[in-house]
Amino acid sequence: TWVVCAILFLSKTVVAPTPTEDSPGERGLAAERVFFDSTDGFRLAAWKIRASDPTQPWIILCHGRSSDRSDLLEIAAALHRADFNLFLPRFRGDGGRSGRTTSFGWREQRDLEGALAFLGQQPDMPAKPYGIYGISMGATVALLVAARDERMGAVVADSPYDNLEEALRQHMKVAYPAVPRVPLFWFVLATYRSRFGVWPRRVAPQDCVRRLAPRPLLLIQGTADVHTPLHGAQRLLAAAGEPKELWQVDGAAHLEAYGRNPGAYTERVVRFFRMHLTNGETRDVPVDAIAGDTA
Repeated sequence: TWVVCAILFLSKTVVAPTPTEDSPGERGLAAERVFFDSTDGFRLAAWKIRASDPTQPWIILCHGRSSDRSDLLEIAAALHRADFNLFLPRFRGDGGRSGRTTSFGWREQRDLEGALAFLGQQPDMPAKPYGIYGISMGATVALLVAARDERMGAVVADSPYDNLEEALRQHMKVAYPAVPRVPLFWFVLATYRSRFGVWPRRVAPQDCVRRLAPRPLLLIQGTADVHTPLHGAQRLLAAAGEPKELWQVDGAAHLEAYGRNPGAYTERVVRFFRMHLTNGETRDVPVDAIAGDTA
């Protein structure tokens, strides 16, 4: 039973080959393709998109599991129109030297750490804090790394999980509703520990999100999300210090908040980063114009 359970679980850690990524040029973005090393030695790719003003802050955009950077190009385009510099790294699992497996956020922290190290070595990098935006697993990684790295000046997390053990339990409930939780869930936890060297309960933004304060946090969560339910975002909000806010999108499933109203979504994210990274400076571009382009 344990072997069957382990095989089922480990199959979920294998990232399917992604089709050819959309090009930033299709969104009118002039991107430089660069490479950086994660802090545990994987070679990873990223898009570096410069603003018209190189002294403006940089925002790092983190994609989710089983997705890629091109999923973030629409929000990237809106942030670029607001004159932010952008960095879109790929997490491990894209094949080649980075393998084909994901750890759902544990080892991916090393990827984000490597991206930060790469940006810090650039001679033209302004001496300003970074913003970070992530979706799903990428949001979780953003919270985990930002909690211990004060270079992150503002965090937007769309649909993160609060605790990986709870997230795995929820996934089993959704994917295998007829399978008994005991003792099979114990086998899942033990398999994760054997594969990645840590118990899932240690991968828990809820335990460290308080260290973000006084840096601001914006959580975005759909009320109909069965993969990362609303109560997880509410626990993260309760654990975080001020300033913090939770934007609940009624009726939205996992990562549907943007699709429900692209204009309102981009307006809220742009306003948040402007307020906390540029002190509200508008750079002569109205927020409603930025949001309207994506509606």
